[in-house]
Amino acid sequence: MPRIQTFFADLSQKAGLADEVIRLSPRRRAADKPYQLGDVQEQNAVYLDLATGADFSKGGLTGTMVMIFFYMALIGSPALRQEGQVDNFFIAFGILFGIAFITFLIEVLLPFPMPVRFNRRTREIYFQDRRKLYHVPWDEAVAWMQQTRQVTQYTGATRMTSLQVLLQRFRQPEEVIALQLSLPMGKTPEIQAMLWEYLRCYMEKGPWFDEHGEPLTISNREEVLKNRWGKKADLKRTWKHLKECRADGYDTIGTSIFWIVWELLFYPSMLVQDVTTAVARRRAEKNQWDKRVRERCRPDGPTTRLYDLEVGEGLHRDDSGALPEVAAR
Repeated sequence: MPRIQTFFADLSQKAGLADEVIRLSPRRRAADKPYQLGDVQEQNAVYLDLATGADFSKGGLTGTMVMIFFYMALIGSPALRQEGQVDNFFIAFGILFGIAFITFLIEVLLPFPMPVRFNRRTREIYFQDRRKLYHVPWDEAVAWMQQTRQVTQYTGATRMTSLQVLLQRFRQPEEVIALQLSLPMGKTPEIQAMLWEYLRCYMEKGPWFDEHGEPLTISNREEVLKNRWGKKADLKRTWKHLKECRADGYDTIGTSIFWIVWELLFYPSMLVQDVTTAVARRRAEKNQWDKRVRERCRPDGPTTRLYDLEVGEGLHRDDSGALPEVAAR
């Protein structure tokens, strides 16, 4: 895609990034092993969805309201023993939980932050922002990492490493966006390179592979998705994490008990938030993705790329010029 390649070269020169970025390639190994910190939202034989992080707060308002109303109902439950108060109790809390249900519907019906989708069948990357559809062929993808150091009087020095990829808007190739593939906070170049290697293994070696990037003949989807950071109500995972912290000497038994009690108190809110997020995500999958993307994500769907459709419409020049290289530090 000459437009994206030229855009990145111009951006590097104008912003003075040539000596500050690490260029990544779909054809070149980025790390010794693939790894992802729960960023993968879905992975199957056709596509992989990478969560953007913007969906973390989805369902938060509904969950908070249900938790408050739930504890109010518990505190007010002695009124059920008083004559003539039963009807008032159920009417009052019926109205409150009705308000929470309306909030649930609003959160589900509002647009859901879409993930970044990697399609193995068409070898393309997709992203959709409301009605704007962006894409890039995997083989022509331009991605890079940049490490920055931010110093404030509140947090001191903080290092961040961004991992970004360039995409063009469908049928408007002059519009290019730089999309974050993972949150940069707390990430090192090594971790971001391992995430890119994970994506590269998925696209190049097959949908299933082990911790060393070697292809597997059977699905390990459940193992991959069990560590999704999007799920909040998971007492089993919390307890496992606390046990590991105690074994490493980071926490005491008292600290573990405190956090378990804290998780139990907020469990109703987190459970409702998980349900709201799951329903909103399923609705977005059916209604928000462009029809062309949904078709190409079916096992029996078209194998033509969106880029091929654009070429057929004369939107791209046949420019075989060499891709400008960017110096890596």
